[in-house]
Amino acid sequence: MPSWPNSNETSDADDDEYMDEYSSMQMEYFQTPDTVIDPSFSGLVVESDRKCILHRQRPGRFVAFEGTDTGRRFIGCATTDGVNCGVLEWVDAPWPVILQRCLTKLWDMYHEEDLGRVQDKEAHEIEVEKLKELDSLANQYRQLVDDVSKLFDYQDGQKSHDMDYTSHELKEKKHQLEEQAKIEVQMEKLKLKKEQRCILQSQADIIQNTRKAMKEIQVERDLLKEEKKKLEHVISELLKVGHGCKEKLDKIKQVVMEE
Repeated sequence: MPSWPNSNETSDADDDEYMDEYSSMQMEYFQTPDTVIDPSFSGLVVESDRKCILHRQRPGRFVAFEGTDTGRRFIGCATTDGVNCGVLEWVDAPWPVILQRCLTKLWDMYHEEDLGRVQDKEAHEIEVEKLKELDSLANQYRQLVDDVSKLFDYQDGQKSHDMDYTSHELKEKKHQLEEQAKIEVQMEKLKLKKEQRCILQSQADIIQNTRKAMKEIQVERDLLKEEKKKLEHVISELLKVGHGCKEKLDKIKQVVMEE
């Protein structure tokens, strides 16, 4: 962790040396993770004269909400406009390996589900556009039928009684075409509703699988805790009865406690 000089002690030469130290640091140290609002750890740091690298402003308190660092508190650049200096200091140590794996799996599941929702939305929008096109075609068809009907009505008024039968036949044909068009539109609507139900079922399956995976992770953590307790108990018993090398058993116990 680099040292950050106080503003009262910084001279021009110190600033040059300070920027040299900044340029030599690993860039990953200055990558600011996404954060979540936590009222218990927020606001600017006022307890010290620490300043961020680029802007020479007081840093802020944040809680990470990204990847394996989710939930870790850190001190970082509070600038929201332009380039952000990134993380100045992690308040919390990295999480245990098992918790990092759980976080990684949960984030992967979240991104997969989010991608599924985007794809479902795009598919739904495509089907809606198809339905709009069908409605437009149906309106055009009804307009055409109305125009033909008016034409037939006009011709019926001009023709003799001998043409009444032909006019009636044409009206029947028009009625049949209208009914056929309505049936086709209804069929397309039913097809779209069926596809929408499939999309909703797919989303429900994704949510159910996510909950199931989270329960499996919890069970795995509980099993690991039980195994840890059993191993601690065995080591304690061995130390009590004097079996094995006490120094080696102490080292094993330290490793178990670290996990």
